[in-house]
Amino acid sequence: MEKGAYRIVTSPLTYLRYGLILLPAAADIFLQQLDYYGEYMVYFLLFLALTVLSRFVRSPAYLRAAVLLEMALSLWLCHQYGFMMVFLSVSALCVYLPLFQERSSKFWMATAHLVLLNIAITDYDPLLITTANLLFLFLAVTFSHIHRMNQKQVDHIQLYDELKRLHFQQDEAGRQLLQFAHQVENAAQVEERHRISRQLHDDIGHRLIRVKMMMEAALQVVPHDPARGMDMLHQIRDQLGQSMEQMRTAVKQMSPGRRIADDYSLSRLLEETGRETGIETELILHGMPYPLYPSQQVVLYKNAREAITNAIRHGEAGRVEILLHYGEQEIRMEVSNNGEVKETVAHAAVPERQGIGLSGMLERTQVVGGTLEIRRTAPFTVITRLPVYRKSEIV
Repeated sequence: MEKGAYRIVTSPLTYLRYGLILLPAAADIFLQQLDYYGEYMVYFLLFLALTVLSRFVRSPAYLRAAVLLEMALSLWLCHQYGFMMVFLSVSALCVYLPLFQERSSKFWMATAHLVLLNIAITDYDPLLITTANLLFLFLAVTFSHIHRMNQKQVDHIQLYDELKRLHFQQDEAGRQLLQFAHQVENAAQVEERHRISRQLHDDIGHRLIRVKMMMEAALQVVPHDPARGMDMLHQIRDQLGQSMEQMRTAVKQMSPGRRIADDYSLSRLLEETGRETGIETELILHGMPYPLYPSQQVVLYKNAREAITNAIRHGEAGRVEILLHYGEQEIRMEVSNNGEVKETVAHAAVPERQGIGLSGMLERTQVVGGTLEIRRTAPFTVITRLPVYRKSEIV
């Protein structure tokens, strides 16, 4: 028997079916004066055995044959023992209505059943015949509705089970994906450590060896040629500065938990600038600070670094000041210095005469929707304006 049909046989229609068999048969014993109760009980028990055995038939073909045999026996009982046996015949609706999937098959089967039932009860009183037909039609509609409702419930249960199974599969796939991501991350970290170790050995290690050799040579040269010795010491200083920068970069790369706010911190930029160049620096904040997007932090940091580099290189500034204003609609950064405002730099705001550094500042600012302004009067100031996007404005 098909999976769906077997489930239907064990549905609530089964209990209605047994009720239509047992109650009318028991009532018929008291309502009629039968000459042979034993014969009646044999036929009734035979009919009941057919209905019970049909529950365990799994082949659709065998089940149809059992239904036809049951209908034939019930129609004979209707002809032999009266109106109450009509309920036994009608109980077959509980089996073949769910058994056939097509509506046309159900209709023709029910029609044939009704015609045969009317033939079997031809000798009945017209009122009983009318009652039997109305009972058949009423129960056919009722059983069809019950079957549809039961089928929907079964489909919902199957759908729920399928969704639950897919949910478990998704959770398992998520755990496997997370585990795989951890493995990839660990592999990437191991590879990065190997690369950094090679960099420390090949670049910084060789540079320190060269510095050591230059230091030994300078110790020999300084007593006899101080000018040449001082030049060698300056070269050694530059070599050590480059080594320190490479070491600092390697340490940053070895810190996977470092936040972008630490890498692009304006206060750290000013601190390093003051320590390396000796100029005076200051960071001024206006308004209530709020979190910025990483792209905005990168733009502000790179624009400030470029502006400070230009101030030291071209303006020979001795003081750099960064004013960061947190507004409602925009964040404004002003990088000013007390250096000399040269003509070539003062006209850098003109697009066709921009330098490479100022052009890069303008391009990266426009990418995030901001504007760049250069104030040419003293103090020379580079102003970066970036729009502020609230969460409610983001679709």
